[in-house]
Amino acid sequence: MDIVDAQLHMGPGPIERTLTAMDAIGVQSVMLEEFWYWVKSPNPIHNHPGFALPNGAWRAIYPGAELASFQYPDRFAFFVRIDRRDPQIDSVMHLIAGSPSARAFRFLATRTRDEAETFVAGGYDTPFAIARDCGMPVCLAIPGYVEHLPRYLRKFPTVQFVVDHWGLATQYNTTGMSEAEALRVLRPDYLDEVLKLGQYPNVSIKISHAHMYFGTTEFPYTPIRPHLRALIESFGADRVLWSSDHTVLRPAIAWGELVHYIRDDPTLSQIEKQQILGANARRIFGWPAVTPAPSHIP
Repeated sequence: MDIVDAQLHMGPGPIERTLTAMDAIGVQSVMLEEFWYWVKSPNPIHNHPGFALPNGAWRAIYPGAELASFQYPDRFAFFVRIDRRDPQIDSVMHLIAGSPSARAFRFLATRTRDEAETFVAGGYDTPFAIARDCGMPVCLAIPGYVEHLPRYLRKFPTVQFVVDHWGLATQYNTTGMSEAEALRVLRPDYLDEVLKLGQYPNVSIKISHAHMYFGTTEFPYTPIRPHLRALIESFGADRVLWSSDHTVLRPAIAWGELVHYIRDDPTLSQIEKQQILGANARRIFGWPAVTPAPSHIP
């Protein structure tokens, strides 16, 4: 089976250990986002590697992801975080889009209260219009704010949006919310707001961190299954993307377990598994598979 991990954060250093792990668990390709998650910053949008601009915006750089994708173009591609406040955002996004290994943009559109208010008010029109002009998908981290996405889905019908991490929130994502609003988005039935997005054909859902949202810690994470089925029924199996995000999981979960809780799920058909584990990412991110599948092992 052609398995594509649709989100994996990486740090600096050789990529060969990751390739060895991929070969061991049957992951063919990985979408990288370079994020040195152990380098802490007081500003939640300033995620290294990158640098601050004079107006306070942050411009991400991605040397490791770019090098890995250059060395192993069939195994790695990448996406890049964009700060909508970047004064050269048009040039930055077009430059990224011009890379043969860049497959999407990503926005932490509600990471701070100011950004959340801007997102709700329609302040992301400019970057989404640039993404449309670039012909690139947009990955969105908007936990607890998914009900504000439809205005953008309607305004940019040709942009393929991918909502990260089920669109669900944890306590960490409720900074600046009122107590009532925080309680609302943390309720289990907030998933209903996510399911409503299924009516819009230009949005897909990236499933990662499910064990955290649905309170399950033991493989094979069977409590996730009814929620995944609800997602499939709302969006269709062709708009659900598996990703592990395993390098930032705390507590850690084995990468192989995150593959096999989908691959071995008896409630999913073989076609659904193929779509969720790889085919959807290939199509949405425009990343064709190579046949026969290459290996870095001589």
